[in-house]
Amino acid sequence: MRIVVQAAGALGLLIGWFLHDKNEVVCVSRERIAELVSKDGLEVKFSGQNERKMINIVDSADKVEFEPDLVVLACKSFDTDENLEIIKAHWPKANIMTIQNGVYTEYKALEMFDKNQIFPASVLIGSKFIGRNKLEQFFDYGMKLGSLGNSEILDTLLEVLSESGIKVERSEDIMRDKWHKFMFYCSSATVNALTATLDLSYEHTKWIVERSLDEIVNVGKFLNLEFEIDQLAKEVLDFSLNFKPKVWNASVGVDLRKGKRTEIDYLNGYVVQLGRKFGVDVPVNETLYRLVKTLEKTKLFSDFV
Repeated sequence: MRIVVQAAGALGLLIGWFLHDKNEVVCVSRERIAELVSKDGLEVKFSGQNERKMINIVDSADKVEFEPDLVVLACKSFDTDENLEIIKAHWPKANIMTIQNGVYTEYKALEMFDKNQIFPASVLIGSKFIGRNKLEQFFDYGMKLGSLGNSEILDTLLEVLSESGIKVERSEDIMRDKWHKFMFYCSSATVNALTATLDLSYEHTKWIVERSLDEIVNVGKFLNLEFEIDQLAKEVLDFSLNFKPKVWNASVGVDLRKGKRTEIDYLNGYVVQLGRKFGVDVPVNETLYRLVKTLEKTKLFSDFV
C-alpha cells in the first residue's frame, strides 16, 4: 500500500517505521527531523532492544512523488486545520487515518471530506524522542481502528497494520472508542502530565479522575452522542484505576517538559468550552486546563529537564 504519514512527530514516525518494510511509505516531518533521519536512519528502542531503519522521509507534502492510498494524519490537534488543508490540496481522494488524542479532528474532517474516506484510530501507544533521530516506545496497548463509512476498506487497513507488526483491533463504534480515550486523557493523562503519577487508584488522584469524568458526562449529555456516556464513564474509570504502566509519559507532560505548546485546549479545554456553551460547571477540568496553560507560560517544568 502507498502511505503518507503527514506531520509525523514521535508517534507518526513510529507508525511509519513499522509500516515501512511491507509498504511504500513516506513520512512528512519537520525539516530538522527529515534531514537527520534521511542521513542516519530512525532508531527505535522497545522491548529491551534497539533497531535502526532507513525510512523515506521528506519535509514537505510537495516532495511526495506518488498518490497515496492512505494518509496517516499524525499532527498535534492544534495543527489539524492546517494539515487537513494540505491533504485536501494534495490528495483529496485519499483515505485518511486520524490518530489525534481528542475528538476534534474527526468532526473537522467530516466538514472537508466524504465520511467514507475517514478512518479514526484510538491509539494507546507511547512514543517519545530520546535522541535527535531516536525514539522510545514506552508502552504499547495497541490501537482500535474504525470507519465513519466504508467498512470494506477498513478490512484492508486492518490487515496492512497487523502485517506490519502494529497491534490493532477492529472497532465497531470508533467514535465511542475515541471518546473513551478522550475521557481517559482528560481525567487521567493530564494528571500524569502534571504529577508524573503512575497510580490513578491512589486516594487523591482517584478523586480527581472521578470528578473530571462526572463533569464530562454532564456536558456530554447535551451532545447528540450515539452511545450512553454514563456507561462509558464507568468503563473509563475502571480502565484508569487498573492502568498500571511501568513507564508513562503523557504527551501533554512531554510537551510541557520540552517547553512546547500542548494539546490541552483540545482535551480539558474542550470540556471547558462545552461547559460554557451549555451552562455546566466543570471546575476540575477547568483547574487542570488552567494549570497546564500556566505551565506553558512559565515553562517551569522545562527548567528541570
